Amino acid sequence: MYALNSRRLGYGLVMAAMLAAGLSTGTRFYYLIFLGLAAMLALGFIAALWTLFTLRFDIKGVRTRVNRGDRMMTVFTVRHASLLPVSAIRVHLNVPSAYAPTQEVNVSCPPFVRRTFRQVIACPHRGVYEAGVTRISVEDVFGLITLTRRPNTRLVRLEVLPKAWDVAPLPLKSIDQGPEFRSTAAEDTASPSDVRTWQEGDELKKVHWKLSLRKRELMVRTYEESARPDTLIIPDLAEITALRDQQLTLEDCVCEASLSAAQAQLRAGYPVRMPLVGEKPREIAGQFPADIPAFSEAMLRVKFDSPYGYEQVLTLMLARFQRTGGAVLVTARLTTRIADMALRMQRSGVATKLVWVSDDDRDQSMALIERLRMGGVRAERLDPWSAGGNAEPEKRAEADFDDEYDE
Repeated sequence: MYALNSRRLGYGLVMAAMLAAGLSTGTRFYYLIFLGLAAMLALGFIAALWTLFTLRFDIKGVRTRVNRGDRMMTVFTVRHASLLPVSAIRVHLNVPSAYAPTQEVNVSCPPFVRRTFRQVIACPHRGVYEAGVTRISVEDVFGLITLTRRPNTRLVRLEVLPKAWDVAPLPLKSIDQGPEFRSTAAEDTASPSDVRTWQEGDELKKVHWKLSLRKRELMVRTYEESARPDTLIIPDLAEITALRDQQLTLEDCVCEASLSAAQAQLRAGYPVRMPLVGEKPREIAGQFPADIPAFSEAMLRVKFDSPYGYEQVLTLMLARFQRTGGAVLVTARLTTRIADMALRMQRSGVATKLVWVSDDDRDQSMALIERLRMGGVRAERLDPWSAGGNAEPEKRAEADFDDEYDE
């Protein structure tokens, strides 16, 4: 591949001028200059072509799954058999980046010597990417010829998973009422399941008197255990309007705050339901800590393309709150209407938590958070840049290229 630049343009004009001068005057000197320039061009082309097609390349260390914020150490080896010198060998890497999807690395490699290099690839944002080497370019020593080809390696499908933080679980009513209420709520008195003989500590109201008289021993009823109250986690999946890197950072934080809340509730023993109201609605449900990977997988692939505003989503969920012990609302936009709906949920008996993903710390915004707290809602503002910190590792990775050793 060739790219027209000022050096190539100037070189071509000089060659054309020398040829025109030679043809018009018949002087050999101009012909010699023209032939010398043409020889340089041919030599550069042969050197670049020879290097490119004898180049052998191998890359290792590209994993298929990493956590957001991780940095992969990739190792690749380069070797060629060209005796003619070249100016540069450039390796173009596909990376999971919000700044530039491709990184260019310049390497120098003597002929017949296998040289190993290391490159750190940062993974600042969740999502599915293709990572690896897309093409290799060789430039001649004169800077006139650049040839490019695709390597014999395939791109790797890289999945960058959202991180889950350790957060406190949202306490639901069965815990707030203490151990006495917990023991009572553990049994559904409307659903007797069996009978058994009397045991020390059984309550008299559970005695089945007719059956006890018939069997001439005390028999007590047993009941089905009622299900523990579940938690509804509702992330705001409406499109976030911001610069691309800021948008990805906010989306990462919304997903990770939702995943962290789901992890905390599942570990505390509460079933979790997470409706994902996007362009293609779906719902993730789990009851045990073993279900956490399913929520992580959903947060990896979810898209912020909801055709509904968050207020509309909460309105759609109102009917479900009657069967819900707690609700966690996660949004990058906090309005008075959203705050009013959170307060309404709290007053209806649903333990409510609201996570506002924003770096807005103005007095007016913080007053809304205080209003929610005074109404009993567990409200917090989560700064996505201090919580995620996913820009700096990528910037540092640009300087983490290292020529390790030769073989």
